[in-house]
Amino acid sequence: MELIVRHFIDEYAARGIRLDDFQVLAIRALAAKEDVLVSAPTGAGKTVVAEFAVELALATSMRCIYTAPIKALSNQKFRDLVHRHGQDTIGLLTGDQTINRDAPILVVTTEVLRNMLVQRDTVMDDVGFAILDEVHYLADPARGPVWEEVIIHLPEHIRLVSLSATISNVDEFIGWLRSVRGRTAEITTRIRPVPLEQHVAVKKRIFPLYDRRGELNPALMSAVRSEPPAFRQSRSALPAQRRQILRMLGQQNMLPAIHFIFSRKACDNAVGDLLDRDIFLTSREESRQINRQLKDLRAELSDADARTIRFNFWAKAFRRGFGAHHAGMFPALKELAERLMNQGLLKLVYATGTLALGIDMPVRTVVLEDLTRFNGTDFVELTATEYTQLIGRAGRRGKDTHGNAVVMYGPEINIDYLADLGSGHVEPVESAFFPSYNAVVNLLTHYTYDQVRAIMGTSFAQYQRNAELGTIEARLVRVRRHMDRLEAELRKSCLLGDVVEYLQVRERAGRASKAERKRAKTEYRRRIEESWENKNTGNLYAYAVNGELEYAVALSVNGEKMRVLTVDGEMIWLRFVHLSSEMRDLGRFDLPFGISLKDPATRREIADDMYDAVAERIELGTDRDLTASWDRFAVRLTPEVQDHPVHHCPDLKDHLKEASTYLSVSANVQELTALRDSYEESVAKEYDATARVLFDLGYLQGSKDSEVKLAAGAQILRRIHNEADLLITLCMNEAVFAELDADEFAGVCSAFLCDRRLGNDVPRTPRMRAAWSVIERNRDYLVSREHEVGITRTAEPTPGAMETFTLWAQGADLEAVVRRSRLVVGDFISANRRLIDLLEQLIIAGEDTWIAEKAMASRKLISRWSWV
Repeated sequence: MELIVRHFIDEYAARGIRLDDFQVLAIRALAAKEDVLVSAPTGAGKTVVAEFAVELALATSMRCIYTAPIKALSNQKFRDLVHRHGQDTIGLLTGDQTINRDAPILVVTTEVLRNMLVQRDTVMDDVGFAILDEVHYLADPARGPVWEEVIIHLPEHIRLVSLSATISNVDEFIGWLRSVRGRTAEITTRIRPVPLEQHVAVKKRIFPLYDRRGELNPALMSAVRSEPPAFRQSRSALPAQRRQILRMLGQQNMLPAIHFIFSRKACDNAVGDLLDRDIFLTSREESRQINRQLKDLRAELSDADARTIRFNFWAKAFRRGFGAHHAGMFPALKELAERLMNQGLLKLVYATGTLALGIDMPVRTVVLEDLTRFNGTDFVELTATEYTQLIGRAGRRGKDTHGNAVVMYGPEINIDYLADLGSGHVEPVESAFFPSYNAVVNLLTHYTYDQVRAIMGTSFAQYQRNAELGTIEARLVRVRRHMDRLEAELRKSCLLGDVVEYLQVRERAGRASKAERKRAKTEYRRRIEESWENKNTGNLYAYAVNGELEYAVALSVNGEKMRVLTVDGEMIWLRFVHLSSEMRDLGRFDLPFGISLKDPATRREIADDMYDAVAERIELGTDRDLTASWDRFAVRLTPEVQDHPVHHCPDLKDHLKEASTYLSVSANVQELTALRDSYEESVAKEYDATARVLFDLGYLQGSKDSEVKLAAGAQILRRIHNEADLLITLCMNEAVFAELDADEFAGVCSAFLCDRRLGNDVPRTPRMRAAWSVIERNRDYLVSREHEVGITRTAEPTPGAMETFTLWAQGADLEAVVRRSRLVVGDFISANRRLIDLLEQLIIAGEDTWIAEKAMASRKLISRWSWV
C-alpha cells in the first residue's frame, strides 16, 4: 500500500502540486483500510481523496463507485474520470443513462447506489470503495434520506469515503458514522488554499466587509449610513448597478466572475441588458475560439430546435464573453458555459444557485445580488452553509492569490446579518431520514420485522434524537422540580381549601357557556388595558403578539405606541392593538447610560443581557400562559365547581392569578413529557406506522409479531423509487391505466413526477381525465390512511404536463411542445429525463405484465432525441 501512496503523491508533485496535510492524512487512512470523513471548505481539494480511492481500486483490482448528489455533477465527474483514465475504465449510471455498466469505476447518483444496495445488486460484490460526495446533503428534506440509507446498508467490506463541506457538528456526525461503520478517520480542515476576501459594493466603491482586526469595517458602515433610504429600491435601477459592478470588477482585475441572482428570468434579462449595451469582454481570438465550439453545437440542432432554445441569443452572448447558467436553459448550453469558463473564455456568468452545488466552475470573484433565495415555496434568507458554498466558488488554486466575494448593497441587505454569515460559522447537519414505503418492503424482503425495526434505530435521525433525549430528560427534571415547589405553595395559599384541587375541578368541568366566555373575554381585555396603562420605561415585559411570546424592554412611550427593544435585538414600535395578552411586568432592566441604541452591536449586547435575564423563565415556561386564549379564564359552573370551598373564597381572583405560573409550568411539563416519549424509538415508530399502512392495503401479509410476507403487489413497489411510490403502485392496478395507449401512458405518468412547475391544468381528453381522477382518488385515500397513523409520505401529483408529454410522445417537435406547455426548455428536458427514469423503473417492476410492455413503448416514444 505504501508504494501506491507514494506513487500517487509523486504524481501530483511531478505536476508541481504539493498535497496538503489533510489530503495526505486522508490518503494514508484510506490505505490503512479505514473509512474516511473529509470535512473541508469548498475549493480546499477534497476531490484528491476521492481520486486516490479510484487509484486504489484500480491498483488492487477492485471496483469503485463514485456518487454525486445531482445528475449534472455525475455527468461532469464521468467526463473528468474518462479524461483521466480512459472510457473503457469508467461507467455511468444515472437512472436515465447507462454507459459501460461493467466498468471497474462507476459514477452514479446516490439514488442509484441506494437502489443497488436495497435490491442486493450483484454489481456490489466486487466493489471495494464507495465515495459519497457532498455527504452533508443528507440534511436535504426531499433527498437526504437516501444518503443515510446508503451509509446504513453499505456492506462492511466496502471502504466509505465521505466528502463534506465544513459542518459545525462534525463530532456528532463522525460519532454516528463510527457507530454504524466502525473505524472511520476524521479529517477536517477550515483552511482554504486560496484565501477569500469578502466585500460589499456600495454605489461606485467596493469596501472590505471586515477591517484588519476582523471587525465590521467602519468605512463600509459610514458608506451604508450615507445612502438615501430609497437607494436601489427601484427594479429599473438594477441593470445599471449590474453594469457598474462589472466595470468595477474589470478595473480591479477581479474577473472572471459568477454573479448570483437567484432568478432565471433575471439572469436572462441581465445577459440581454449587456447585449443591448453592446458590451464585449473577449478579444477577437477568444471570440473565434468560442465560435468554433458554438458551431459544433449548432450542427446538431434543427432550425426549429435552435429557435426554441434561443440559440442565437446565447451564442451572441457567449461570443462576447458572458452568459448564464440555470436549470431553465438547454442542457448543452449550460455545459458549454461551464466548459468555456474553465477554458478562460467566458468572463462573466449570471447564475442561480445550481452552480453552488459542486459544479466545477472556479472563478476569481463571486457576486451576490441578494441574501435571499426562492426555495420553491417562498423567499427565504440564505443560511450560513449556503452562503459559504456560494462564495466558495471564488479563488482558483494555482491562478489566484485570493478569491473575492462581493455583495451588492441595497436597503434589503442587513450588514449585521451579512457579517454573521461571513464569520465562518455554519449550521449543523440535521438528519432528514424517514422510512419510505419502498424502503420498508425492500428491507422486509431480506430481514424480519424486528430486524428492520432495529435497523431504523441505527439511523442518524435516531442517533441525534437519542442525544437530544438526555437534554430533554434533564430539562424535564428541572421543570418538574419547579412545578412541585409551586404546587406545594399553591396548596397552602387558601385557608378554605386546596387551590390545586380546585384547578383540576375547573378543568374537568369542560367548556364554559357562551355568556361566561363573553364575560371572561371582557374581563381579560380590561386586564390588558390596565397593564398597558401602567407601562413604565426601563421595565422588562413579557407579552404576546398574535399568540407569539415576546420579551422586550420599554424605551419610550409616545401616546398609543411604545418604543421597545426586543430580546432579538430589534427596536420596534409596539401598539396596544398588537397585544393578544396582558403585559407582564418583570421589573427594572438597567440600560447603559449615554450609548446610542442605533448601533447594532450595542443592541445585540443588550439583547444578550436581556436573554440572560429571562432564560430561566423561557426554560421553565413561566410565561407561556400569555400565549393561550382568553377563554381559559371562563369556567363552566358545574355543581362540582360550585361546591368546592375555594370557589367561594373572597381572594379567588388573587389565587387564580398566582396559579397562572403553576399552570404554565404544568403545561410545559406535559409538553416535554410528550416530546420525550416521541423521541424514544421515534424512527422505529415511524417504521411501524409506515408498515401499518402497507398491512392495511394488503401489500404486507401476516403481522409484525409473526412472519411478514410480501404480497404480489409489493414486488412492484420494491422497484419504484419515487416520492409517490405507493400511489404509483396502486394506480398500476387500475383498469383505466391498462387501457391507455403508449403515448397517453407517458403523459399520465408525468403526473407522478410531482413537480409543481409542470402546472395543475387538468387534461381535457376523456381517457386522460379519467386516469387523473383515478390518481386523485387513490391519493386522497392514501393521505387519509397516512393521517390516521400520523405520517406524511405521499407527494402531491401534478396533472399540468399530461397533455404536453402525450403530444411529445405523438411526435411533436420541441418548439410545438414548449409552446403548448408554457414550460421553459430546460424544465421540459429535465422532466422528460425524470419521466424516462420512471418508465425504466416500471419496465423492471412490471416484468412479464402489461405494465412493462406499456412502459417500454412509452419510453421509446419520448426518448427520440439525444438531448432528452
